[in-house]
Amino acid sequence: MRPSHSHLLQYPGLRPAAAAQSAPSGIATGNPSLDAQLHWRGWPTAALTELLAVPGTGEFRLVTPTLSQLAARGWIFLLDPPYLPHAQALRQVGLPTARLLVLHCSSGGDQLWAGEQILRSGTCAAALFWEQDANWRHGQLLRLQSAARTATGPVFLYRHPQALRTWSPAPLRIGLQSHAAGNRLIIHKQPGPSGQTLPLTSASATALIHTEPKSPLAAYSLTHPREANREATSPSRPQAPH
Repeated sequence: MRPSHSHLLQYPGLRPAAAAQSAPSGIATGNPSLDAQLHWRGWPTAALTELLAVPGTGEFRLVTPTLSQLAARGWIFLLDPPYLPHAQALRQVGLPTARLLVLHCSSGGDQLWAGEQILRSGTCAAALFWEQDANWRHGQLLRLQSAARTATGPVFLYRHPQALRTWSPAPLRIGLQSHAAGNRLIIHKQPGPSGQTLPLTSASATALIHTEPKSPLAAYSLTHPREANREATSPSRPQAPH
């Protein structure tokens, strides 16, 4: 017996053909030239966007116009950024630091688990992940993309440029390259045409993340409950004699 159409539509990623007649709408990037090149006419929502860049080349500044729009809708989560955001610089671009939460996870597995809870909480306006030293496995990327489908806002994953050599379920993959003449974006993957290159002005490429030990942003350390229980039940290590 063949399954009914309603049964098939329960699977993530499947939708009626009639729904494909109109292009999905995204959230404005703050760069009209980039909006015009993207399939969603902005950043996609309920989907994973990969930004492939070397940390510190303006990759965070690329999304701050969108985050400023979304701050009034809920919390903006930053998971394992390589440096703490510069609070004063964020305020200058209209991003209220009171709406940002920074989480430091002890491992990639903890980061994925925390991201799943955040995206399904209903309180997340946007989430930004920074891949740690080890590349995420295919299964982890699939889990993150699945969780992103439950979100109401954009979900960004920052990865090193070398990750472009590997497969990813993200519907949008954008590279940020730094050159002597300035930075430029390359749309590596999206529904429809891809491969477009877009130069960035020096203002839009300015980095807003750097070391700021006394940043007033709320920062938390997070461990998966399984690991926390393991630490709580493990015998304490003897202290060295004084």
